[in-house]
Order: sequence, then structure tokens, then C-alpha cells
Amino acid sequence: MDQITKTTITFVVLVLLLFGFYYFSDWFSKTTGYVLGEDEKMKLAQCLFTKNIEFYRSNTCPDCDEQINIFGNTASSFLNIISCESVEECPVGGVPAWKIGEQIYYGVKQFDELISISECAVK
Repeated sequence: MDQITKTTITFVVLVLLLFGFYYFSDWFSKTTGYVLGEDEKMKLAQCLFTKNIEFYRSNTCPDCDEQINIFGNTASSFLNIISCESVEECPVGGVPAWKIGEQIYYGVKQFDELISISECAVK
């Protein structure tokens, strides 16, 4: 084989390996910060707890379950979760809701948004 063919094959193999590593692992997302890893989830949950930030939920609320699932079982155990019997009985007027200081934020929040509104540094 000539040098150009060897170089091309080597380049293609490296690209495929890199793509496979990216596709089948979360290394890329953790490295670039697109998705928080377990350590960062724990740090965020602990920071939210330390700042006495409350998460209001109801057992009949699928969005509340989604918010808990975003954190995962381990990190969500550190959250200050206030369970309401029903959405109507919640003191914040609706769920899911985050109470940060005197401000209420409604809806499912992604990590970058929670980091921003809570001013928790996790990296």
C-alpha cells in the first residue's frame, strides 16, 4: 500500500474510534459540560440543600417525577422536597416549583437553569 492509503485508513479508524467513544459513553458530555455527571449532580443537590432551597411536588404530578429523575435517586435524596397532597393544596400555588429565597420558579428546571437561579457553583 502506498502512504496516502495508509494515512487515509488510519484517519478513518481514528475517527470511528472517537465517534464510538463519544456515542457509547458520557465522557464527551462530562468533558464539555453539556450534561452533568453524578458528582456534579450531588454537588448541586447539596448546595440547594445548604441554601435551604425547597422543591415542591405532588404525587400526582408527572413533571415532578421528571424533575426528580433528572437528579437521579442518590442526588435527589439530598433535596429539600416538600410533598403536597394535591396540586391545589400546595402553598406555592402549583407544582413542580422551586422556592429560592422569596422567589418561586415553576416547571421542570434543567441543571444549567438551576445553577443560574440558585447561584450554586458545581464545577
